[in-house]
Amino acid sequence: MNTTFESAVVTVQDKTIAVVSVKPTVFQNSFNATTVIKGLLPVFKGMPLVLMTLDPQGNPAYFGRSDLILLLETINIKEADWKEVTAAVDLTNSCPMKDDEG
Repeated sequence: MNTTFESAVVTVQDKTIAVVSVKPTVFQNSFNATTVIKGLLPVFKGMPLVLMTLDPQGNPAYFGRSDLILLLETINIKEADWKEVTAAVDLTNSCPMKDDEG
């Protein structure tokens, strides 16, 4: 099953991190969020991965390793080079689909 999502690969303090944009509902269940991360790791060749969503005020919120989140909070993630990625990943009911959005 192909899944389409927005992602950015950023380097902060010599650490390269994949950031994937997800719907806020993914954050409501840490098991599901962890499953999404594990499912996406092969797409990013095993590089550390953090999920990101925007809160109602438009501020980024993150889910993932705390050390990576601390690094991401030092940059303006909105200025990252975001790209649409389509990958054969089965994230049924866990990852946003393009046709699912408004």
